[in-house]
Amino acid sequence: METRCFLRTLGPPALLGPTGDPVRFRVKKHLALLAYLAVEPTMAHRREALADFLWPQATAGEGRHSLATALSVLRARLGRAAFETTRDTVRLTGAGLELDLTRLASGDVLGDDMRRPLEVGAFLDGLDIPDADEFLRWKERHQARLLPSILEAMVLLIDRCRRTADSRQMERIADRMLGLDPLSEDAVRAKMESRALAGDRVTALRAFEHFRAQLGEELGAVPSVKLERLAVRLRRRGWERTDGPPVAPVPPVATEQWRGRPFIGRAVEHRALYEAWERMQKREPGHVLVRGDSGIGKTTIVERLTTAAVLEGATSSRVQCYELEREIPYAAVTGLVIGLLDKPGASATRPESLAELARTVPEVRQRFPAIPPSVESHGEMARVRLTEAMHDLVLAIAEEHPVILVVDDLHLADDASLAVLHLLIRRAAGQPLMLILTVRQGELGRSPQALRLLESTRTLGFVELSLPPLPDGDAGELLDSLIPTDQHPPGVAARRALLAAAAGYPMVLELLLQDWQANGDHSLALSLGAMTAELESGVTSQAGPYEAVFERIVQSVDATTRAVLNLAAVLGHRLNALPMYGIVELGLGQAMHGLSELARLRVLRDGGQRMEFVNELLRACAYRAVPSPVRRQLHSEVADWLLEGKKGGEQAGGLEVAWHCI
Repeated sequence: METRCFLRTLGPPALLGPTGDPVRFRVKKHLALLAYLAVEPTMAHRREALADFLWPQATAGEGRHSLATALSVLRARLGRAAFETTRDTVRLTGAGLELDLTRLASGDVLGDDMRRPLEVGAFLDGLDIPDADEFLRWKERHQARLLPSILEAMVLLIDRCRRTADSRQMERIADRMLGLDPLSEDAVRAKMESRALAGDRVTALRAFEHFRAQLGEELGAVPSVKLERLAVRLRRRGWERTDGPPVAPVPPVATEQWRGRPFIGRAVEHRALYEAWERMQKREPGHVLVRGDSGIGKTTIVERLTTAAVLEGATSSRVQCYELEREIPYAAVTGLVIGLLDKPGASATRPESLAELARTVPEVRQRFPAIPPSVESHGEMARVRLTEAMHDLVLAIAEEHPVILVVDDLHLADDASLAVLHLLIRRAAGQPLMLILTVRQGELGRSPQALRLLESTRTLGFVELSLPPLPDGDAGELLDSLIPTDQHPPGVAARRALLAAAAGYPMVLELLLQDWQANGDHSLALSLGAMTAELESGVTSQAGPYEAVFERIVQSVDATTRAVLNLAAVLGHRLNALPMYGIVELGLGQAMHGLSELARLRVLRDGGQRMEFVNELLRACAYRAVPSPVRRQLHSEVADWLLEGKKGGEQAGGLEVAWHCI
């Protein structure tokens, strides 16, 4: 396969080698010569013209000598085949060299699995040669000619960032775009969105006000209604402008929750969510089912999508389902309805439908006290009438803004709400309504009604999205982002232990980091396998919510599976040694059954070559759940087993045996 260098001329110019590393030039004019020959490849250039072009103040002999030196430098970097030269002419053949302008002209801006997105900026930005006026004029002519294509490419790159939730890169592109065209509405919109998704609503509004004033001063124009509405969404209620054009009521958007919370490592999954949102706007099925374990980031990615959608004009309502509300009929539906009552368009709902909703949701009558009395109904008829009323409410709001309904932890929703949602999805086909459901894979068996709904998701137009653990690189980036700039980061060993213990689970990583910041060397990530007589008290003080999730997952397991879990928590990396389960008087089949059940509940996972705990925080919860006397006895039995194995020639580390003995 041919190895090629890459010449970047859009933005700060650079020559990149076949491996992507920059090729250095000690003299700027050498890079300028390469750029000129690459951009003007169709003709052979006379040496005298090139010397006058870049070395106009030198004598004829000095100019030719400088040119010859520059060509020698370029040949050393690109190879002799890259140039065709005679005594009087020079031409760049392009052999072994790829030019970014070629990709720009062909529209290959976004790249693919093998090629990165094209970096776009001003033509030869920063490459100024004060004593070469002709070169500067040539550069300005090409910048003017390329500007429309550059701006169009930037719009494509911004849209890609919007889909992948890369707000930091979107802001960088927006700033470059504003440097080229200060009156670009696409750039201002991207700047506002990126600042909003960083939790900086004030700066987003300042960017809009500056653009609005500049647009009026220079062109006597006003921003588009779309951009004006984006600004209105970002303003708090009561601060809306009165001196601008009238704007229809739009739902506000909360952005402060994203301050200091960078979105890392979920670009592919967010793109799938965003594409579903786009399908819904075309009246195509756009519902999404997000599957994942506790702490994997389901809520974060869904909230990121809904924030972006509300910035674009959507209305959203979210309900979090809880264990305590599973026996309260219509608890989840009530939460969704309450979230819709104050949205623009809700008041256009038929009074009869509002009255029907008020039978289940008292807040409806408080919000609309003039609605008529409701009609009594019972049983299945009451459920159907409630579904029809909720459908009317959603349709009234959707007349002005698409509606997104989010049900977090669907497996904890009450059965009555699940039945209403099932019927609502069927009746809302072809309408601007998007449902996003999140479920924990290990807890689905506790809700038969949720299972029935999930079994029909494909026929209802749902896209299923499973969130895997973060790769090591993304987990490391997330860890760096969680550490305040005024605090010392963990050392190499502590960092490795934190990342290994979290196993790619963002919430676990955050809890373990908080624990390390509070307890240092006695933190869970460093002390679970340490030489201590007891796991440090309070070591999982930050993991209270996670322990509650663990108890809810395993509270229904049988005695055999619980015994397997207790011993596996003590065994750690040896949990796959099936004969060791004889310590708790379990046979091979019983041990395999228990491990399979724990994998089904997502306490364990298949690591490729062996079973392992989903993460060390979950193992710590299981370890701490074992009564202390039982735990000591298990450690003793395991230590005896390992020592007996050593007598028979089996390998067991001395430190491992010592840990069990302590």
